[in-house]
Amino acid sequence: MPSFSTPLSGLNANSQDLSVVSNNLANLNTVGYKSQVTNFQDLFYQQIGTNGAGNPLQVGVGTKIDAISGNFTQGSISATGVPTDVAIQGQGFLTLVNNGLTEFTRAGNLSVTTNGSLVTADGGNVQGYEGVNGVINPSQALGSITIPTGLTSPPHATTNVALTLNLDSGTPLAISPASQQTGAGIAPATVLATGGTLAFTDGTNAFTYTTVAGNTLNNVINAINANPNFTAGLSGNSLVINAVKGTAVTFTTNTLADAATGGQTETFAASSTSTVGTFATSIAVNDALGASHVLTFKFAKTAANSWNYSITIPAADVGAAGNPVVLKSGTLTFSGSGQLISPAANVAAIPITGFADGASNLSFNWQLFDPNSAGLLTQVSGASATSSTLQDGFASGTLSSYTIDNSGTIQGVFTNGQTIPIAQIALATFSNVQGLQRNGSNNFLESLASGAANIGVPDTAGRGTVNGGSLELSNADIATEFSQLILAERGYEANARAITTFDQVTQDAINLKQ
Repeated sequence: MPSFSTPLSGLNANSQDLSVVSNNLANLNTVGYKSQVTNFQDLFYQQIGTNGAGNPLQVGVGTKIDAISGNFTQGSISATGVPTDVAIQGQGFLTLVNNGLTEFTRAGNLSVTTNGSLVTADGGNVQGYEGVNGVINPSQALGSITIPTGLTSPPHATTNVALTLNLDSGTPLAISPASQQTGAGIAPATVLATGGTLAFTDGTNAFTYTTVAGNTLNNVINAINANPNFTAGLSGNSLVINAVKGTAVTFTTNTLADAATGGQTETFAASSTSTVGTFATSIAVNDALGASHVLTFKFAKTAANSWNYSITIPAADVGAAGNPVVLKSGTLTFSGSGQLISPAANVAAIPITGFADGASNLSFNWQLFDPNSAGLLTQVSGASATSSTLQDGFASGTLSSYTIDNSGTIQGVFTNGQTIPIAQIALATFSNVQGLQRNGSNNFLESLASGAANIGVPDTAGRGTVNGGSLELSNADIATEFSQLILAERGYEANARAITTFDQVTQDAINLKQ
């Protein structure tokens, strides 16, 4: 008599296959889902004899599920634009800790909680390596990743300044701020009432001009003009004296008396400002507290291929009063082709001391040459202009956004323009992924069959990379699953038909007694 257990085993096995296929179809849109495939194997056999050749005569007694294998092939990557979404390209799983249980997942639809924890949809804390002062050490202990709200980037004092600019080779020689003597009725022929002395300094050298009674003011002007460092002349009722070399004129003595004003001694008014032969540009630097200070770089042409420079800071910034404080001055020399030849190296260690806001003293370098030793300053025919400025200081900033790169590093973007690593997501691989135990909620558990997790940074030791702002879709294919559904249904139907056939045979055997 036929055994009903044989088709019953087929019904049971195909029923399980239908369950696997329907589960795959149910998870067509599940993020990071890995489909399953049912594998059958036959059961034991009954030997009912041998044939004439001695070969065994065996009758099988059915089938059973041999394995339900996971299909861990790569799913499609879909860009979402959500900064916390991650898709794993290649091998590996996100490592999670959920209520003390370590789990693993390919589902990268992550989010950030109110306390900054990076978690999966079911609340598992994503594991990785936290950054310390912008440095991530993968050798440190694995821990839960947090992206704290209000995270700040500390300020950084300026250490390097670079200006890319051109000084017009056609610029006339610089003239200092003019010093003026005012009076009534001054003219070149004005007769001086008495002898006297006119003395002034250019900051380095002193110059003295002595006259006698009866000389004219024109005699004084001619004497001054005989010195190539100065020009003198009248502008209305004012005697104007300029320093050609770009150094300010300061009068120390004036005992000249103008006969036209009844012997009154003339006085010198405040200097006016002249920009002839000069060019100025500015750049903001940051002190150790992050405060900004505007430095002015002023250039004054002193010869055909030579310019004096001075770097100043507002006096109030360094607790002083009056004119800007000079931090550094010197001379720039250019070749006949307009290339900087002196200084031959960057200007190092320019100090700023005594900040009014209490910041530590600052020392910065003025980069005159690029990494290829080409000068950043030129003197060619064309308008004096600054094409770019660069400095490496910045104020403090707060976290405004973040991105996740291919290495799994969460790069924080701060309001001060800095991008600083916050943490790095870890990936786990296994010797036998088929041995992983599915735990629901898109998660897996390691088992003795899978082996222990090998956890480390992405793109190392065979681990895949991480695509930020993307998700890995389910790898269940609807066409494949529908085909398998038909096969499972037909298998179930065939075994059901075998049972009805066995039933009919059994009924016929019973009817033999009638």
